[in-house]
This record gives sequence, C-alpha cells and structure tokens, in this order.
Amino acid sequence: MKLKKFFTKPCVLIIISAVLSALPLTFSSLFWLSWVSFVPFFYVMIKHSCDKTVLCLRNGILFGAVYHICIYYWFLWFYPLDFANLTNGSSVAVVALAWFGISLVHGALWCIPTLACKPIAKSPCLTCTVAILGILTAEKLTQISELSFPWVRVALGQYKATVLIQSASVFGIDGVDMLILSVNALIALSIVYPPKKRTVTAVTAAVVFCANMIFGFIRLNTEPQADSKDKINIMTVQGSVEQDEKWSSDGDKICYDVYTRLTTENIESDTELIIWPESAVPKVYKSEKSLSKYKKISKATDTPLLAGVLLKKDSVSTNNTLLVDKSELKSAYTKRQLVPFGEYMPYKNTLSKIFPFLNELNIIEDDYAPGTDTALMQIKDRNVGNIICFESIYPGLTRKSVADGAELMIEVTNDSWLKDSPAMWQHLAHGVFRSVENGRCLVRSANSGISATIDSKGRIKTVLEPNTQGVICDTVYFSDEQTPYTKNGDILFTSCAVVVAVWYLVFLILQLKLKIKANKIARQE
Repeated sequence: MKLKKFFTKPCVLIIISAVLSALPLTFSSLFWLSWVSFVPFFYVMIKHSCDKTVLCLRNGILFGAVYHICIYYWFLWFYPLDFANLTNGSSVAVVALAWFGISLVHGALWCIPTLACKPIAKSPCLTCTVAILGILTAEKLTQISELSFPWVRVALGQYKATVLIQSASVFGIDGVDMLILSVNALIALSIVYPPKKRTVTAVTAAVVFCANMIFGFIRLNTEPQADSKDKINIMTVQGSVEQDEKWSSDGDKICYDVYTRLTTENIESDTELIIWPESAVPKVYKSEKSLSKYKKISKATDTPLLAGVLLKKDSVSTNNTLLVDKSELKSAYTKRQLVPFGEYMPYKNTLSKIFPFLNELNIIEDDYAPGTDTALMQIKDRNVGNIICFESIYPGLTRKSVADGAELMIEVTNDSWLKDSPAMWQHLAHGVFRSVENGRCLVRSANSGISATIDSKGRIKTVLEPNTQGVICDTVYFSDEQTPYTKNGDILFTSCAVVVAVWYLVFLILQLKLKIKANKIARQE
C-alpha cells in the first residue's frame, strides 16, 4: 500500500511521465512510447488541477524541467570546448549553463498548461484540451526572442515511423504533436471516467490513432508519376574534418584537400550536382572572386558545386551557400536564422557582462548578419531552396522557400559540434518533418554527419553515419506538389486557440453564474 501511495503522488507521476516522454527523442525505436507516456501527466491535470496554485505551478515546471534535462543531456558532448579556445573551467560553465539553463527556461514554460487548467478543474475534457493547447503554446514560445531555440517537439521521436507522421503534410508538426497528445489525454480520461464514458473515450483514442495511421498508409502508397526531367543525380560529400583541424591556421587547405579528394575519387559520370556542407570552406572570404579554386573544382568535374561559405563584405559577415557552375558564381543564399552564441551574441550588452566567456564562442570576431529572403537557386532549370543547419528546426523557413517555388530542398549543416551525441539524430529528425510537411525531397549535407537523402514522404533513403568520411550518390526528385501545410501554414494551432478560448470563457461564465445563483439561494435561506 505504501508503494502504491508513493507512485500515485502527483510529483512522482509527473517525473515518471517526463522521463518516459523524453526517451523516444533519444531512442527512436521507442517511438510508440510517446503515444502513452503523457498519460500520467494528463491524469495529474485532471485530478489535481484544483490544487493550490503553487502546486499547479510546481507540477508544470517539474515536468518541463525533467523532460528537457533528459533530452538536452547531449550538451555534455560539447565538453571540452577547446576548439573555442576555452579553458576546462570555462567549458564546464558553458556546458552547465546550456544544459541546465535552457532546460529550466524551456521547462518553466510548461507551467502554462498547468496554471491554465486550474480555473476549469471541474471539466476533465476541457482540462485536457486546454493542457494540449498549453503544451503547443510552450513549444511555440521557444521560437520567440533572441534566445530562440525550438529544438524539442513532442513528435520528434516519430521520424522513423513515417506512416505515423504523414499528417504533418496537412497540419505540420503541430498536427502530429496534437494527435499524440490527444491520444494520451483520451487514455487518461478513460481511466478517470465512469464505465460508460470510459469505453467511449478508449475507443475514441484507438480511432484517432488508427485514422492517423490509415491516412499515413494511403499517402505513402500514393506516388505521383515521375518524369526523367523531374530527377537530379546528386553527390553530397561528408569530409568529417576534426574541429581543431578545421579552425586551425591550415584549416582551409585541409578541408579543401579532403573535399577535393573525396569529390574527384567518387564522382560518377551522371552526377549533376556536387554538394559540400556548411563550413566546408572554413576560411572567411572577403569576396566571391577569391573563391577561384572552388570554381576550378566545378570546371574540372564539369558539374555545378554548391558549398557552404563564410563571407565578409564591408565589415558584414554572413553564412552562405554558393552555387558555382564551371568558372561562374551562379547564385548565393544567406542564412536567415542564426545560432545564438555561435553566430551572434543575444542581448549582447547584458549577457556579455554577466558571462564574459560567452563572447569567445563566436567563430568570427563579429556577429553574423542574417539573410532576408529565400534566394532560390536555378539548377537544371528548376527552383532549389536552401536551409543552413539551425534553420531546419524552424518549420516556417522551409515552408516559405517551398511557397516561393522551391521544388527541392538542400540542407547544409556543420554538426561536428555535436560529435556522436543523440542531438545529431534529433537534428536529422527535423529535416524529415520538413520533407513531409512540404512534400519535398531534402538532401542533407553534413560536415561530420549525418548526411542523408530524404524523399518527399520523409523516408530516409541513404544515410552516412556520424564522424565518417564518405559520399552519397543518389537520385532525388523535384516536385511542385502543394501540401495543405505549405498553403495554410500553422492554421491548426490558430483555429484551435480561438475555439478553445471561446469554450474556456463560456465555461468560466457559466461557472460564475452558478456560483452567483448558489450564493443567492444561500442568502435567501
């Protein structure tokens, strides 16, 4: 009895739920766990939303903090930060600040659903609905401010279960998040409801899950006819140059030699595009004209080369992809969403005084400047969109490129900072969702992994493991499909927010009327 009493305590249920919910984001084989792991959380919401405000606040922050600490433990792989010229002590401080600081900040946002549920504790169904919307709100708030870092999504662990994530083509990753949370909430309701309602909610949970799976099965087996003009043979090169070598004084030459060798040794006669990842050219160039040796690669192979290049013009530094065709620079794309602390210092005047060692994390002396548009490239007379590294975790950036006409997406990234941590696979998972959302093939070119080709349904076709040298030669396809998500964006969240807000207010008004009526009767008596 004592053991049962312990495991039914709200704080214990919250911790168990948080740990179980975090596991699929590290171990993709546990994807199924996400569909039940939030049940204890919703159970606490239903049973204990009437508790004191401070306890509701505790429940939300406790879940959020434990959940994110379990996911963000990959920050440990950053140690030591000798490539950034930090001492061991400073490295420990940076890693601890990143791991626990981000976990606590993002975790604190989970008090939104727990606090929002307190005034409506008498309605279990509305409580669960508000909790779901509150969780989505917490996730979306991580995209706001200069500290923007929307890495964690409930659905991220589903990226290999492609049949379960095809609904992202309709409602984006928000839709998959909502489906997972809805199934969990319905199971929790079936536990607390009386027998008749219990059966209905349990059946509803099964119907929601099965309907999503059936939709995925139909979409995966509905393939458009591909024409020869719709395909392109690509080669993406993964050099896996060590960080200390890459950013050394000879880093530019080392990278050039490695990538040139891998390219010339492995290029195939029908290759139509060579892709080198972000920071494959680690030197900061002051003009495109100084990139003559990279133009020689394109000319020697008689193939266009798309490479990640750092540029500095008129004291403005940018992170770019450049498309070189023979001896001509065809087009350039500039990274729109920059990495806090890595490419610019957020809240510079304040944070640089509190944590002076953070100034040392930027690769270059000055902050980068963000790009302002999608800057689509013309390859084989088709439109190609680019995203660079960190940008893949922002659904809106890929959607904007596709809405502007991109028929193929290319992601170049430098994930060597992540070594062989779970974050490498989590980053790849974001790319899978971007493909499904917009119905586009995505070619992922990573400095040290994970390079991959992903088809328009999110299926990973070819992959290079982390920290291995090699190339991928594959055929990918252009597409002009316009998915509902590409057309409408995150309309699901907006629509649900309006509906739930009305429901919430109506419920509170009715509760207030009942309270007034009860007080009036009490006075008359």
